Amino acid sequence: MPLSTLEQLTVMASQQLGTEDTAVDVHTGFADLGLDSLMLVDFMFQVEDHFDIRIDHDRALEQPTLAGLARLVDALMAQRPTALAA
Repeated sequence: MPLSTLEQLTVMASQQLGTEDTAVDVHTGFADLGLDSLMLVDFMFQVEDHFDIRIDHDRALEQPTLAGLARLVDALMAQRPTALAA
């Protein structure tokens, strides 16, 4: 079974932080998780590449948690145009 967006983000954040997935609280703010501003920018670029989306970073910081980011990523992925059948 594929991982949910939130689970994928949790794995990515734990790798960025060098911690276990279970140590990352998805409702804790990015700064409180230990993501400083440079790490957060790098993390956002990784998220964009991983999900093939572009994130308005100001919008991402409206709910600065992994749970909030997962909702935003899901919404952005749902807005992507689907490929037309040939």
